[in-house]
Amino acid sequence: MIANGDKSVVQRRRWRLMIAYAIVLLPTLVIGASRALESNNNSPIDWVTHEFAPRAAYDRFCEIFGPGDTVVLSWAGCDIYDERLDDLVDRLQRDRTFLDADGDSLFFSVTSGRAVALALTAVRSPSQTPLMNSDQAIDRLRSSLVGADRRTTAVVITFTKPALRQRSRLVTEICRLVEQVAKVPTSDLHLAGPVIDGLSVDQSSQSTLAKYAAPSAVVVFLLCWSGLRSFRAAAIVFGVALFCQAATLALVHYSGESMSALMIVLPPMVQVLAVAGGLHLTNYYFGSDLVGREGAIAALQTGWAPCVLSAATTAVGMGSLMASQLMPIRQFGGYAAAGVLISVAVILGLLPAIFARTRLEAPRPKSRNSADDTPLYIASAGTKFLASHSRIITVFGLSVILVGGYYAAQIKTSVRIETLFSSKSKILADYAWIEQHIAPLVPLDIVLTFDRGNETSSTQKVRLLRQIEQRLIERLELSPAVSAATLSAPTPDVSMLPTLQQEQVIDQFLEAQELLFRSIGVVAETGDEEQWRLTVRTTALGNADYGELLSSVKQSVDSVLAEARDQSQLRVGSNVTGIMPLVHQIQGQLLHDLLLSFAGALLLITLTMTIVQAGVLSGLMAMASNVFPIAVYFGWLGWCQKPIDIGVVMTASVALGVAVDDTLHFLSFFQGSMSMGMSRSSAVQESLRRCAPAMIQTSVSCGLGLLVFALSDFAPTQGFAISMAVLLALALLGDLLLLPALLLEDSRESATPAK
Repeated sequence: MIANGDKSVVQRRRWRLMIAYAIVLLPTLVIGASRALESNNNSPIDWVTHEFAPRAAYDRFCEIFGPGDTVVLSWAGCDIYDERLDDLVDRLQRDRTFLDADGDSLFFSVTSGRAVALALTAVRSPSQTPLMNSDQAIDRLRSSLVGADRRTTAVVITFTKPALRQRSRLVTEICRLVEQVAKVPTSDLHLAGPVIDGLSVDQSSQSTLAKYAAPSAVVVFLLCWSGLRSFRAAAIVFGVALFCQAATLALVHYSGESMSALMIVLPPMVQVLAVAGGLHLTNYYFGSDLVGREGAIAALQTGWAPCVLSAATTAVGMGSLMASQLMPIRQFGGYAAAGVLISVAVILGLLPAIFARTRLEAPRPKSRNSADDTPLYIASAGTKFLASHSRIITVFGLSVILVGGYYAAQIKTSVRIETLFSSKSKILADYAWIEQHIAPLVPLDIVLTFDRGNETSSTQKVRLLRQIEQRLIERLELSPAVSAATLSAPTPDVSMLPTLQQEQVIDQFLEAQELLFRSIGVVAETGDEEQWRLTVRTTALGNADYGELLSSVKQSVDSVLAEARDQSQLRVGSNVTGIMPLVHQIQGQLLHDLLLSFAGALLLITLTMTIVQAGVLSGLMAMASNVFPIAVYFGWLGWCQKPIDIGVVMTASVALGVAVDDTLHFLSFFQGSMSMGMSRSSAVQESLRRCAPAMIQTSVSCGLGLLVFALSDFAPTQGFAISMAVLLALALLGDLLLLPALLLEDSRESATPAK
């Protein structure tokens, strides 16, 4: 048996050790956190793993025809007749800046509209004439590498995989070289393509954290200070939250991961959630009317159960995102859940130790009579209102949940470029300029596969490509195709020859050009098969429905091939691939993951609530207030029919877990009051008096702290911040109105609030 005095000594020693360990760990955590923030590598294409079936199909396509990681570069005055483009392309291929340690180029290919036009008009031997003249070559490159003015062109640089790891340096060096060769300032360049997409995501996300992390922290601290009315208490809570933030970021670094774009919201989110937990525990400490070790023990005894349950449900909400097949969502969910669990452990272990050590005292009210009575008066008036209107509030709240759920089912998602950046961003302006002056930027590739052992002639293959292009242009708003059919030289006049010889001559003429077709990348060989590629393009910035467009393209291709098979027993396979189908599949996966993660979080949290409430019906009733904000907000988004981005998708499961936090604290006091023999109305009043201030403090601190990031021009971060702020406000409304109304409506007694 340990005497009370001995227990007190042991407890003090434990808390001293906790503080000592935290001080010893702090330098390691700070180093790990700073290094985690330095690492950032993003690409929307890499949001899915290589096991994702559409990504695997895209990877196979890239293995055959080369990678799709390109930079499209142009400027006002980038003219197909400008000989400086030849020097620029040559230096991009040979300059040591763009070579690896072994002397190999970091670029898979470098070309331009001028380079391709020269290849099409080149004389291949002294006895031959050019396959086509300059005007014919330009005609074939219009709406792909040459603009409608027949002059404006672009340089296209395709990166190798090793080059992607240093894309920031390489893009900077590319711009420097253009300025040196073409005398064009970097500010006047227009850049687009997957490499620029990923680099812009990197830069925007890092810029967002650099600009808004400090203002967000200041807002959180000031709100914390205002709510607690004690600078020392606010400083302690905020300092512990920073420790939790550093520990979570250090975990990212020491586990060997790098920060993705969506992980940028992880540090401020962990910070505000840790502040929320700290606010609750500090309010328990102040409410105990004790100081030092006794107050810390009282706060711990009162708060550990709701804090642990709140952290567990929040971690479930975060962790449910790990079911996603999208890498940044899965990564965010895992580290966010870990951050929440780290935070609750630190708060329950370190915060009471600091309270005991500093002997923190509760702030004294300015006016002893009015200040002490204000929470009781508000709770009493609020309970009276809720008791008299509980039926109306309950019916209205449940109706809103049903209607919101209906419209939420109609939500659409998007990961297109215009959903990642603000309409005023440079990258969207560059996309718009290139599409206006040269060509649409989103490629859609139709690959026809022929068995090299069959008797399909080059003439038949080219004819088939032309039929597909004609069918697509007739039915769909797509750019002219680029294929062996469009890049082949004008067919010689063979009308004077016998019919049987005409196709043989044309076939030989086309076979002579196949080396050119392979060098340009429209024909490739894989084992016993030949792949003939036809590329059309659509805008990256329009409102076209990629799903409908893909379906129409597949139907058109299938109908042409079916007709060809009927007429000539042609054996040919087809595949529609490229960036567009991959983006469309990612959008579908995004919606699937939203439903899957939310359903998983809802089920696990509901089961937890039924256990906490010791009943299925009472658990479901308590969950209504937590589903309320999700139904209202996502129902509104579904009603607006505006596609949501990857940042907003995450908030459903995250907000569900966070919303349960206040619910559990409220129910903890409600059940405690009921166990003391209070009526339901009296228990609701006592719960409002004890919990409402902390609930308001935490919701306002978290919401406004995150809302600072709504100023970001990186749309996923902006969407996440706005959505979380709105959802937290709605969750507070649900916990202060709907939850008490449900608890009061559940009672058959007609009691009045205690005075």
